[in-house]
Amino acid sequence: MSARVLVVGCGFPQLGLVQFCRAEGLEVVGLDQRQEAPAVSLCQRWARVSTVDTAGIVEAGRAHRVEGIVTCGSEAALLPVARAARALGLPFYATPELLEGFALKHDMRQRYQAGGAPCPPFAVVRSLEQVLEFARREPSPWVIKPSRGWGQRGVRIVMQEQELLVAAREALAMSALASGGEPTAVVEGFIAGKEYSVNATTVDGHTEVLAVTERIITGYPEPPGITFAEVYPSELSAPLAREVEAAAVAGARALGITRGPSYTQVRAGEQGAALIETAHRLGGGLDPDVTFLASGVSLYRRLLGVALSRPDWERAGPEAEPWGGAVGRFIIARPGLVRSVEGLEQARGLPGVRAAHVFVQPGQRVEPLTDGSKRAGCVLAVGRDRQEAEQAAARAMEVIQIHTGA
Repeated sequence: MSARVLVVGCGFPQLGLVQFCRAEGLEVVGLDQRQEAPAVSLCQRWARVSTVDTAGIVEAGRAHRVEGIVTCGSEAALLPVARAARALGLPFYATPELLEGFALKHDMRQRYQAGGAPCPPFAVVRSLEQVLEFARREPSPWVIKPSRGWGQRGVRIVMQEQELLVAAREALAMSALASGGEPTAVVEGFIAGKEYSVNATTVDGHTEVLAVTERIITGYPEPPGITFAEVYPSELSAPLAREVEAAAVAGARALGITRGPSYTQVRAGEQGAALIETAHRLGGGLDPDVTFLASGVSLYRRLLGVALSRPDWERAGPEAEPWGGAVGRFIIARPGLVRSVEGLEQARGLPGVRAAHVFVQPGQRVEPLTDGSKRAGCVLAVGRDRQEAEQAAARAMEVIQIHTGA
């Protein structure tokens, strides 16, 4: 019999994971609060439970007698899943105690600093006066973000001083809402340059970088850091690429990662490389899928290797020829009620297109792009080089039409 796996979350960040499980003959018990979530239809079983409800996750795991539990792409679900795995007596790559240190951005900054990992100048702030104190000694632009939060909610790039207090109030309010406690935010210097994703796994304390991709993201004045695309190769110079990888590895070490996946955001430019954030999970912006196309190594297989006590999977090497170029690009639709979706099957048949999905159906709504959950679809494409992959993705994006109205 195939192993039965509980996949916590059935949204687009978990879609590739569920597809991998099905392709490997695993029985998937999906868990999500939304029956219309994109991956629900692919699961053999499904339970309506919030991905942050530890007790509900444990109950579903016991009811379905699962043999493994996994999640990916969601910072909010990660700690509840680790706690549920402990309660169920199932393997997980990190303890709840370790993951608690990833939930607070100010704690992460302090641990980077203590471990010698490169990060921007920063301050932990709990009042507007403390924000202003930092701004007086550090030149603009600044980045301010809630200490606890996810999906870029409450994160702002501030170019002008008159915008600072408005952004600070929002970040502190978002932090209080997310934590239910004292509002805490991080204000830091903005690192000029481009942003990159470093996708890696750690086994026995050794971190292996599998792919570095350029993040095409929103910027000032929109909510910053929402991914439009992950593009491989990064086109970094060889010295700067080594610096970016070294920064990610140093960050993982400073945060105590000894096993499992890590997804690190790094900014790099003339000032060098500096860490933005490390997540002790697979990325949610098509990162595992682009990494597979770029390296031939399945991060999903390595993740499930831990969950199912399969050392051969946890240490699995390349299983496909890598492509010279790979792109994961998100579809951003006009907000409104979805009237119709056209061109999806046509896009899937185009040369170079490996996958295409639309996350909203007629009758559902496209919301304004305030955070990563509001993206409407995605395309995965490959080519002999970056340019060819980007061209293939662009052709697919032109074909797919999401028609919305009031």
